[in-house]
Amino acid sequence: MRNRTEVIRYNVNERGRDFTGVDREVDIPALCLLVNGPVVQESVRKGDIFGYMGHGFREKYGLDLPEAIIDPVTGKTVTLEPAVKTVMIKAYPDGTVEHQQEFLPTASGRIAQRLYQGKTYGFSSVFYAPLISGKRTPKNYFGMDFVKSPNYDTNRGYDAMLDSTSAGALQGSSFAEEYSAMLDSVDSILAANEKAMEEVNGLAEGISKEYLRQCEINDELNEQNAKLLERISALNKGQTPGAMLDSVPAAVLERGYTFDPDKTAQMLDSARHYMEVPLPGYEDSPADTKTKQDQGILQRGRELVQRVVGFI
Repeated sequence: MRNRTEVIRYNVNERGRDFTGVDREVDIPALCLLVNGPVVQESVRKGDIFGYMGHGFREKYGLDLPEAIIDPVTGKTVTLEPAVKTVMIKAYPDGTVEHQQEFLPTASGRIAQRLYQGKTYGFSSVFYAPLISGKRTPKNYFGMDFVKSPNYDTNRGYDAMLDSTSAGALQGSSFAEEYSAMLDSVDSILAANEKAMEEVNGLAEGISKEYLRQCEINDELNEQNAKLLERISALNKGQTPGAMLDSVPAAVLERGYTFDPDKTAQMLDSARHYMEVPLPGYEDSPADTKTKQDQGILQRGRELVQRVVGFI
């Protein structure tokens, strides 16, 4: 999966929603001055502006989040783990905002990346924008959080000013620790599933390679069998397999020897008769007799198979 979004565009004057969300009148010149200014652009180039999974951390601890907090109940240090960072942002006089986010290799970042690839959730810009002369006037930019229902649906990113929210607005002292533990648990399950899928894919690849190897072996055997059958057919017809010598009779082999099929058959019969003559020896025990009977059955089975495939 790609770890960056495409360039996302939305307009602060067009929310793309009629019945949900909040309408806001934004001071566009102030927005452009802030976003395109040297402070925000330098922070973006340095990779210092982060976003989180949802607005929960900011609602509880403020817009400009620290790296970690100390839980007042347990006394433990809890890391406020970001999910994304802004790698590009621009604002235009018509109210259009362009931005690009990079998913971080954190628990919340991997979850956000999967949701985004599944075309769910969206980004919410976080500005400190107090109400001045009836307009929201952006004064600082803190990043893009990944949320379930963006206010600006046109680009799945909305301008979440969060001006009415202050630190401590949510109750529950163990909120951050429980939230982080939940994300770690979900991420570990996803990681385990990915590992299992890799093992399954590796096994399937091994089976596929073995199958291809067996197919290659079968092709080679079929080719050799075809050549052997061709030679046997030529021998039965009294021809030299593969010979194309017009001045040499068919009964003469490549080395000049005369080939007589009848004499060859007589020689083979004589040799077979000699090999089948029983020789004197000791009488077999009952166990040896049974073993030989079993071996005889196996031998007859092999001969039957060879006859079927044409080797006998």
